[in-house]
Amino acid sequence: MIRRTLAVAVKELLQLRRDWRVVFTLVLMPVALVLIYGYALSFDVEHIRLVIVDQDGSRAAREVARAFLSSGHFDHIGTTRDVRELDRWLDTGHAQVALVVPSGYGADLAAHRFTTLQLVLDGSDSQTANTVLAYAQQIVASVTPLVRVSGTGPALAAPLVWYNPDLASARFLVPGLVAFILMITAVIATALAVVREKERGTLESLRATPLMALELLIGKTLPYLVIASAAAAASLTLAWALFDVPIRGSLGWLAVVTVLYLLGGLGWGVLISTLAETQQVAFQVSLLSSMLPTMLLSGFIFPISSMPEALQWISHIVPARYFLVALRAIVLKGAGPEMWWQQVVGLVVYATVVGSLATARTVRSL
Repeated sequence: MIRRTLAVAVKELLQLRRDWRVVFTLVLMPVALVLIYGYALSFDVEHIRLVIVDQDGSRAAREVARAFLSSGHFDHIGTTRDVRELDRWLDTGHAQVALVVPSGYGADLAAHRFTTLQLVLDGSDSQTANTVLAYAQQIVASVTPLVRVSGTGPALAAPLVWYNPDLASARFLVPGLVAFILMITAVIATALAVVREKERGTLESLRATPLMALELLIGKTLPYLVIASAAAAASLTLAWALFDVPIRGSLGWLAVVTVLYLLGGLGWGVLISTLAETQQVAFQVSLLSSMLPTMLLSGFIFPISSMPEALQWISHIVPARYFLVALRAIVLKGAGPEMWWQQVVGLVVYATVVGSLATARTVRSL
């Protein structure tokens, strides 16, 4: 059994040497997409156009304005004392946010009385406005606990942020990108590999051999598992080197979780290949069934807890849901398996169910 399985694997490797498109899909595409999306996709907001309305003129007012400008998020485009000028700044789009320092601000701080700063935000882009408000709260809290940003509640001490102190979105997004890209490439590559045998008629020849269905499946998917694992290692290395994504946990456990995730993706690709008759159909089904669930229902971008209950239940059949939790726990938190073993169970169940269905379908086809 082992010899026949290895013979199929060697045959698949030789075929991969002649088909550079599959190697590109499995290795170069994940690395290229991590680079492109890692730089392009970001929740961080930079170069926010800020106008300062200083109605106080005190040293304390200048200090809080300096704190905003030195944070690196804001570009100073003007200062005024007349709050009525804000209409012109915001209506024309020259300013996205205004910091209003009220009269008596410096005197209140000198007397150790609570005081208030006001932010005027352009809410036409709600996500940017919320991000700017969070930046402002953090900056004001670092200046003095006696100041609160108007409308945000009582003054708070400077927050303590674990695992991602500077709140860089790349550390949240890049692990999700790795999961997203690996699933797509693994599913598409294996689906096309088996369907290609159908189109070329070589599957008929395999039926005449003593190969068992399980031997054929393992032999055909083993090379893709090795190549996809190498692509995963390269993608995580790029994430560490270019986007400062730390790998605080065990590399061994990271490899185990990644391999389980890839096995599920490869099994799903084989299952699709038993249903599709042409490479075009296999590609379209693979892309839709792997890309949309992984992006929308895995917690990659949108929190699962904020989804409707029906979608939360559906997300349980998306393997990226489990992989992302375990990946972020290992990479960002350095957590051991006692913290994410449930996710491993989910990956094992998914890979087992999908693999069993793919095997059953292959037995029927052979």
